[in-house]
Amino acid sequence: MKKLMTLTTALILALVISNSVFAHSHLQGSNPADGDVLTEPLTEIVLEFDGNIEQGSFIELTNGAGESVELQDTVIGDGTLTGIASEPLANEEYQVNWSIISADGHPLEGTFSFTVDAPVTEQAEEEEVTEEPAETPETVEEPVDEPEQPTETQEETTADEVQEDSSSMPVILFVLLLIIIIAVIFFIMKKRK
Repeated sequence: MKKLMTLTTALILALVISNSVFAHSHLQGSNPADGDVLTEPLTEIVLEFDGNIEQGSFIELTNGAGESVELQDTVIGDGTLTGIASEPLANEEYQVNWSIISADGHPLEGTFSFTVDAPVTEQAEEEEVTEEPAETPETVEEPVDEPEQPTETQEETTADEVQEDSSSMPVILFVLLLIIIIAVIFFIMKKRK
């Protein structure tokens, strides 16, 4: 009986430990990928992970001069982290520094770089060459009250809150299993005396 309990305890511990080791989320791919030279305008950087990631994960973007490039928004989805720029990135080299919190709570980080070399459109060149236009009278439009619809950000926040609650489930199960194992060991030790 003693050998059976020891074997059962060892097996349960091995399963619990192996699950926590494999719970880390690792970078599977990105768009753009490391070293890519893009010939089209870019406004989104998407990182894909092999597991869920938590709130607090982020992307930092710097240009070739090492200056920070502001991202309008960072969206955390099911295994994805997306950085959204307010306008297409200028032609130059960029470095992406990312940091995530995997579903098991472990932080992971990494970097990669890419280059934007998109053709400059004629319209953009014309705007630079054109002098200031003649003054036009300004018209003021009064805002129209529209019924408030839930935005995508509000919906994503709700989904992220649900995801955050469900990601703590493995920790709770681990703690409960640990308590049960300790109780069984205590019971066996008490029974011997």
